[in-house]
Amino acid sequence: MRSIVIVGGSSGIGLAVVQHLSDGETQITNISRTPCAVTGVTNITADVADIFELHAAISAVEKIDALIYCAGFSLAAPVEYAKNSDVKHMFDVNIIGATECIKAALQKLHESECPKVVILSSSGGIAPIPFDMFYSATKAGLFKIAEAVRLECPKIKCTAVAVPATQTEFSFKRKIYTDCGEYNKRLKAASDALIKMEQTGYSADYVAKRIAAIIKKKNPPPKVTVGTKNKLMMFAYKILPWRLRLFALRKIYNI
Repeated sequence: MRSIVIVGGSSGIGLAVVQHLSDGETQITNISRTPCAVTGVTNITADVADIFELHAAISAVEKIDALIYCAGFSLAAPVEYAKNSDVKHMFDVNIIGATECIKAALQKLHESECPKVVILSSSGGIAPIPFDMFYSATKAGLFKIAEAVRLECPKIKCTAVAVPATQTEFSFKRKIYTDCGEYNKRLKAASDALIKMEQTGYSADYVAKRIAAIIKKKNPPPKVTVGTKNKLMMFAYKILPWRLRLFALRKIYNI
């Protein structure tokens, strides 16, 4: 029986991925602070920001054929006002959590016939989100982590997914700063625009279906962009001169 570990499978896209992969022939283990309610899933409680808990949780899984990292944290704040503790927590969850999961699972992945790792990045890691620069930075880093894993461990097919704006509760869990002086108006405009994009964007089920398809491929690419509209937007962003890129982003986020 195939064994898949999903980190952050209790809600949002992670939960939808669990639902797509629950076929009765796959052993799914969810690692998160809250349990996944899908029948048949084995739950292990751990905080991804706690390296010791994370390693203990991965160690408790006997066999790993695929690892899917869905955990994430977002922070809307001007760089001038962002607290170091918040920035550190974001890197702990988005970057360190992902790398520590991979490190902890590597030996078991090597024992699998066709091991896969899927990391949920974001289109924000390609086209930065204003006042969410630290989130954009962490998500950009995940693309390079996926490539590096492919270089160092060719057997393990590691893929970072550029997730588009998606309809989940993540929109309302984002920590948004207030009382930021001259930035207040633009910060609110950008945050409101981002929430609107997410809540009118792709469904979690649509994104999860594409992620499940990656797991089923023999040799998926190290980078996958989900959604036709999202692919077109990311392509346009790449080919535009930098001045037009910034102009377009200011228009999109009303700043």
